Amino acid sequence: MPKSNFFTRHLRDIKESYFVHMCHALGFARDSLIAFCCFFIHSILPFIFLNAGSSIARRLLDRINFRTKLFNLSIANEKHVAIVGFGLGGLVTFFNLIKNHQENSGKLVVRIFEKSPLFLKGNAYSTKNPNHLLNVVANRMGVVEEDQGHFFKWLCVKGYNYQENDFVPRQIFGIYLEDLLQTALRIAEKKNVSYEFRIKEISEITDKKNYFWIDGDLHHSCVLAIGPQLKDSKKSFWRIDLESYLADEEIHILGCGLTAIDAVISLRDLKYSGKIFLHSRRGILSQPHKLFSNQEKVESPLSPEDSDLPLSQIFRKFINACKKSSDWRLAFDAFRPRTQKFWMVLDLEKKKRFMRHCFRLWNVHRHRCPESQFKVIEGMMKSGKLSIQKGRVSKEKMIDCTGFDYGFESDLISNLLKNNLVKFDDLRAGLLPQRENIFFTAGLNFGSLFEITAAPDIAPHAKKIADKINKMDPSSFLK
Repeated sequence: MPKSNFFTRHLRDIKESYFVHMCHALGFARDSLIAFCCFFIHSILPFIFLNAGSSIARRLLDRINFRTKLFNLSIANEKHVAIVGFGLGGLVTFFNLIKNHQENSGKLVVRIFEKSPLFLKGNAYSTKNPNHLLNVVANRMGVVEEDQGHFFKWLCVKGYNYQENDFVPRQIFGIYLEDLLQTALRIAEKKNVSYEFRIKEISEITDKKNYFWIDGDLHHSCVLAIGPQLKDSKKSFWRIDLESYLADEEIHILGCGLTAIDAVISLRDLKYSGKIFLHSRRGILSQPHKLFSNQEKVESPLSPEDSDLPLSQIFRKFINACKKSSDWRLAFDAFRPRTQKFWMVLDLEKKKRFMRHCFRLWNVHRHRCPESQFKVIEGMMKSGKLSIQKGRVSKEKMIDCTGFDYGFESDLISNLLKNNLVKFDDLRAGLLPQRENIFFTAGLNFGSLFEITAAPDIAPHAKKIADKINKMDPSSFLK
């Protein structure tokens, strides 16, 4: 073998120039020498350098570990993906990553980091109460390949006796998600996809040479599926022991939306005998769904071009469309497929005004409850067991049903902001990626996409993320 080839073979293997490699090697030599001096002096004078030598040695080992994994990843025909959080968005991303992975494109390695020791279905789908219903009909709750009928087909196969337009208990949808996970794992075994579940809360993600360093491993891509944070986790309906309130003569609930309805249904099922008060700024309960036997065809009230109109004209046009329809729900449903595109082209000032003045009103009409649940609420109001009070309230013992804080900042998000991997959107209602290989599912996109909190919206978005990752070329990270 020629001398030149022998001299440069190692440099070619690790894909570094002579001087870059020299700098790394000298850095290791320097740290090793400093560690040696600390240990040597400490051996003679035990009261000096108590931890210095071991600290330097640990940092040295960490650097060696990183460079070893970087080298192995650079020569392997593998794609390493991290999914941080494993709610609905994380699961659907994982499923599509594996289902659409092409075996001839190299090996796929997926690591899933979830702080819960159990598969996390989110607050809504983890409920054990059979009277907590989905607020979307069965035939539109599918999450596979954007097939909205997939869930209903699964119900039929499993022997459940539901019709296409039934509102199914959410605990059954949770079982559907568990079954979807098992399907994904079976496909992974067939395709030789490597996957690993780590029960760990991630608080730090570091950018290293175009890779993401997470929990001691390098990844080509990272999917954040951690979901938004509850506004008041200590008093949230999803966190409290509801039975501890049953002895109270009155129970006060903050909010009038779908979560508040869940709370009232739960109290009824627990045979609560006192009076329930719902408090909200507008005092408007979430509206009920209505099924139409012969649904008329309704055009979308707004198009993306309408975003240039003054906000008052946009509202007027939407309201007029609701009035012209035989039922206002038809106008809302016709606009739903265009909501994200319309929101994306709407200017920032109009978005801010909408969030300040119209968001709550939008929610009670857009996010509706099953009619059967609404009738229960109406019956309790007529009997005097339930009362809705408009305006602000301050009571020490309240159940919080106001939903999520989309602009929250956790240890992980603070770390991502510090490392310039993400930034808050202009509304501070979600995150924007600062790298093409970091992705967010579901509510983390609220500020930029708006309608991204329900399964029919989360599923196709998660599939798009999986498709982008599957199309990425791992060798591009070495450039």
